[in-house]
Formats: sequence, C-alpha cells, structure tokens
Amino acid sequence: MIAESKRVLLVLIVVSLVGISTATYLYLRFFAAMEQMVCRKVTVAEAKAMIESNPSLLIIDVSSQAEYEEAHLKGAVNIPLSDLSSRMGQLDRNSAILVYCRTGGRSAQACFVLVERGFTKVYNMEGGVAAWINSGYAVVTGKST
Repeated sequence: MIAESKRVLLVLIVVSLVGISTATYLYLRFFAAMEQMVCRKVTVAEAKAMIESNPSLLIIDVSSQAEYEEAHLKGAVNIPLSDLSSRMGQLDRNSAILVYCRTGGRSAQACFVLVERGFTKVYNMEGGVAAWINSGYAVVTGKST
C-alpha cells in the first residue's frame, strides 16, 4: 500500500512539473522502449537469417492447428495462443524463441505472455506467415513431422 502511494505521488509530481501531455508521451515512450527490449520485432528477412544461422532457435507458430496445417515454417512447433500458458513448462526460458502466427497479431500477444513469464530472448516475426509467403520464402503444409 505504501509503495502504491509513493508511485501515485511520483506520478502527480511528474505531471505537475511537465504537464499531462508530456507525461503521457514519456509514459508511452517508456513502455514502447520496454517492449522493444524484451520482445524484439523482426522482419521476415531477419527471421529467415536467424533460422539459417541458429539451429537451436525455437520457432513457435501460435496459429490454430488448421492454420498451421495450411502453411507453416519448416521446423516450427504449433502451440496455439489459447494453449500457450498451459504449455509454458515445455519451453526453455533461456532459449531464443521466434514467434509468429498468420498475420502478426496473435504472435505479439504471445510474445507479451512469454516475456511476462520470464522468457528473455523472444522475437516476434512481423506480418506472420503471410508476410513470409509474400516474400517468396518456402512453407510447409500439413501436420508437423
């Protein structure tokens, strides 16, 4: 309770010194920077380079099983976003993890969940498998091998 009161007091002091719009801007910039530090966004080209250069990279497709079977990256493991929390124990918190979905929305959510649970090397492939395909990169269809 005391820590909460101190936090509120600090916020009031900052707002009174710099104004509400500046305080809001600083707040949003801080959290945007924190997101970048803990869950780095990567392009499909960067993701491809990561996959080719790091054989121990864990690739997680958080799409539904049906979407995964339509098209997924070679070597990807399907853990639908809805199952991620219950399957967290199967993952190594210190491994580099590349997360993607069909278009990038669910993978951003998954990255947040992973980072919140202590995973330290999490990468979100922007645009998902759709962007991967649009870049001309190969995909696998069907169930994982």
